[in-house]
Amino acid sequence: MEIEVKGHSGCNIDIVREGKKLFIYKCSEDPKYLDRLVKQAEKQRLASMYEYQHTRIPQIFYVDRSRNKVSVKMEYIYSKNFIGYFESAGFEQISYFIKALILFIEKELKESTMQVVDKQVLLEKFKSVGEKLIINSVLCSDEDTKGLFESSLQIFKEIECIKIPIGICHGDLTFSNILFNGNNYYLIDFLDSFIESPLMDIVKVRQDSAYMWSQLMYIHEYDQTRLNIISEKIDRDITAHFEQYDWFRTYYKPFQLMNFWRILQYAKEEQVIVYLKQVIKSILYEF
Repeated sequence: MEIEVKGHSGCNIDIVREGKKLFIYKCSEDPKYLDRLVKQAEKQRLASMYEYQHTRIPQIFYVDRSRNKVSVKMEYIYSKNFIGYFESAGFEQISYFIKALILFIEKELKESTMQVVDKQVLLEKFKSVGEKLIINSVLCSDEDTKGLFESSLQIFKEIECIKIPIGICHGDLTFSNILFNGNNYYLIDFLDSFIESPLMDIVKVRQDSAYMWSQLMYIHEYDQTRLNIISEKIDRDITAHFEQYDWFRTYYKPFQLMNFWRILQYAKEEQVIVYLKQVIKSILYEF
């Protein structure tokens, strides 16, 4: 089996054989990434203490932090990425995967409580997006982006009261952060969210199922038509299930709008910028 491991900026990932077992070592010496890597590992370790149906969390064996370096030792999982899995999975397997996603988020909901969130939290987060756009050398003088920003700001200002489930979430539940091993699904790369809500996990799932973000980032050849059909199936079923909740129907769109702005603020490549602006325009059109 070919083993492929990818790392994000600021983090090196190595596969190390110790005896008869393989382990993942994630290391960083980037001062800007140290705290983030520690928080990711601790969040993953905490999540592994919960029991989920059909989903698993790779074990974190240790987190070692020195003054200038963080090292994390993690369980290695033999698996496929979402592209490889979706290209070979049958209808029943995709349905099983959808069920697993729904059960995972429903478990998060059971561990959360409905709370009122001050809309200022959203406005402050969007303010920080604006500050990053100003220092983005590609977007700082883009008039189209400025217009979209003002339209989005008006949407956030018009929100009167935010009442959503608050408690736990993965934080970055995209297809690319799920490892597939048969009918077992392993969740990796947990991330601190500015609001710890299961709603944020629905937002991140639909970032891929509705807007195909991870497909855009994939650099190898794949069957795009098949992937689109499967993604649309996942999106329909996820949406149909969570539409039973008033908080989803009310707040999904503004939080998805915020989500894509938080991606755009760092974008530099023209193809990515064009795509993200199209998505933001499509979401604004829905209000």
